[in-house]
Amino acid sequence: MATPENLHPETWASLLNPDEATLDRLRVSPAHVLLSVGSAWDTVGGGWEALVVAPLERGLAALDALGLPLEGGHPVIADHARNELIALVPEGTADRAAAGGPQGVRSLAAGAFLVVPCGPSGAFVAAWLSRPTFGAARYVDAFHLCAAVLDADARRGEHAPAC
Repeated sequence: MATPENLHPETWASLLNPDEATLDRLRVSPAHVLLSVGSAWDTVGGGWEALVVAPLERGLAALDALGLPLEGGHPVIADHARNELIALVPEGTADRAAAGGPQGVRSLAAGAFLVVPCGPSGAFVAAWLSRPTFGAARYVDAFHLCAAVLDADARRGEHAPAC
């Protein structure tokens, strides 16, 4: 039987506003131990880099435009404190994709530092939206993500109220 959930499968955009229970769980770590409880510093590199899209809503719209499945194992992180989406991309592609690309998209190339989630959820500053699969990384294509950001921007412009 068709239910509203079946008719409208969950989208990346639906992850924009976590429920209060999820936010409470992500915020539970006191600031002085935040990095040791729900997230940790990691050095970018070793096969991956990252693209950071601001604001988070824009990054989620881009992932929807790409048609990536939520449970596809593509490592995607939300930084709720900075309102940013962080997508892990193949090493060597972040700088090239972001160069001359959409405003509000920046790269974290090899050698940069990133706060990554630890445990099943992470923390307010680094929460998994999509956890990576073990043994077979399925990184987001950096060039496709930048193109999808531009596409999402154009779609948003089409729906902007007339002044």
